Amino acid sequence: MRRGTNLPWVGDYNQAVVLDGIRRSPGTSRTELARSTGLTLQTVSNIVRRLLERELVREDVRRSAAPRTAGKPRAALSVRPGTAVAAGVQFDRDHVVAVLLDLTGDVLDVARAERDGVGPAASVRVAASLVGTLVAAGVERGTVEPGAVRGVGVAVPGPLDFRGPVRSSAINLPGWRGVAVAELLQDHLHLPVLVENDATACAVGELWRSPPGPRSFLHVYVGAGIGGGIVLRDEVLRGESGNAGEIGHVVVDRTGPECTCGSRGCLEACAAPAAVVRSYVGLVGAPAAHRAGLALTESSVLPDHDLLDGLAAAGDAAATAVLRRADEDLADVLIGVVNVVDVGEVVLGGPGLRRGGPRVRAVVHRRLKAAMSHELHGVEVRLSDSGEHAGALGAAGGVLHEALSSSWSTARTPLRATVISPVAPVH
Repeated sequence: MRRGTNLPWVGDYNQAVVLDGIRRSPGTSRTELARSTGLTLQTVSNIVRRLLERELVREDVRRSAAPRTAGKPRAALSVRPGTAVAAGVQFDRDHVVAVLLDLTGDVLDVARAERDGVGPAASVRVAASLVGTLVAAGVERGTVEPGAVRGVGVAVPGPLDFRGPVRSSAINLPGWRGVAVAELLQDHLHLPVLVENDATACAVGELWRSPPGPRSFLHVYVGAGIGGGIVLRDEVLRGESGNAGEIGHVVVDRTGPECTCGSRGCLEACAAPAAVVRSYVGLVGAPAAHRAGLALTESSVLPDHDLLDGLAAAGDAAATAVLRRADEDLADVLIGVVNVVDVGEVVLGGPGLRRGGPRVRAVVHRRLKAAMSHELHGVEVRLSDSGEHAGALGAAGGVLHEALSSSWSTARTPLRATVISPVAPVH
């Protein structure tokens, strides 16, 4: 976790550090927080008092389990559920997902709707309706306190333009060119909106739900395209323009198919679900692909991709060949990224891996033994436990993450990805 400082002018940052420490370690005490953050016990106690007054934190006084301090009461601190909630929205090629995420890290509710090829304005209306329904249901059930929703996070494929109103030109979503998605959604919901690249959002979500302790990892998101989110010692790497991690546009075959970005042979053009399906059709022909069960429509890309995994498992040589080539291309790119950023973990997620995730994990794990850092430390490869909603969860986590960050607490200016002034700091 982040460490605080005892300098007098950074109280808001320290407050964010303490609240994050309580969130990540429910049941922690003031003494333990002082030890883990590097703050004095007096500073921690003052911050905890303010958090208790604002009802963001609660304490349960109980006797310590330590033998020599059995007579001393120990105040176990935890975040109060329902007092700080964020909505998350993810736009993918064929659907929209919305979630509600509590400050405790609990997923309160999830909803999904098909996009059916509709344009950005209609898709935003669908997303706003999903969020509104989730919030209303949460308030009615008592899991969300009135006024607890701090904002809406949006995960959308890149590239994104953060200069002025955030604009999305998601090359994997037809018609999304220069779409002011944050403004559109804010007009419907009248809440602050934070927009994030979908793969980076997944990394934020992974970080948000992590146990205490600094982590450095690469989150690989496979959906309509392929993207990467990078975290180095608990800090999200966004890059100069906010579009770091576009691993889908690393060239793996200079003579390969043209990519939607204008280049040729990008990883996305060779190994994303749509590319794999096209490669299979190129080998066996459309009639044979239809006979094998593939629908071959724009909205059937992910189901068709799932079906190829089943065909390969049943011995279909063409399906086996195209999937193996895609897995090896992905592994080639990940070796390079791991060598550059020196992470200790690769997390694989997204709807494109819902059927073939274990196979891809095995290939990447085997190939990453060639990474230079492998001689110094192992590189763990695992599947994300966030499932198909990883981007939406990460987007919601991003809103809450910003609410705990120093930029949110001290800058007093609109966030990089917001379209209106940020929600009042949680202090």
